[in-house]
Amino acid sequence: MAKAGLTLESPKIGQLITFVRTADDTDGAELVVEALMRPGAFMPPHVHLHQEETFDVIDGVGTFRIGRRKIVAGPGDDVVVPAGEAHRFRNRSDADVRLRATLRPALRTEDLFERLFRLGAEGRVNRLGAPSPLMTAGLIREFREEFFYLAGVPVALQRLLAGARP
Repeated sequence: MAKAGLTLESPKIGQLITFVRTADDTDGAELVVEALMRPGAFMPPHVHLHQEETFDVIDGVGTFRIGRRKIVAGPGDDVVVPAGEAHRFRNRSDADVRLRATLRPALRTEDLFERLFRLGAEGRVNRLGAPSPLMTAGLIREFREEFFYLAGVPVALQRLLAGARP
């Protein structure tokens, strides 16, 4: 179980995260991580079904896409993603981008982050940071409510293919 201060890295996606506040720290209200996004780093288009996500840019300039909106955000800017809204991030600059991401409610997202980042550290993910289809199916079944579902593919179909309840 993640604790505040734990740092994880996923080299293929150029991302390093540090847990700032966990579900235990906030009675489940939120999960807060600080992320270091190296030049070229990204988060693929995805959806959180039950969580609002807020990004606070600390250093650098990042490019977000939320639905059809493109947002270029720098230090001091906040980007809010409502639950169920497709979004992605890219660091298109030559400098690191440091941001704080807050997910509300926390659910079991820290456990999912730990799994995904450990797989990334072991080199067991593709260039998009995704594990094998078989492993992804297992993660969908285990983290049905917290999973970062692919944007553009119906969630019910992703769950069906994973062998999870729709």
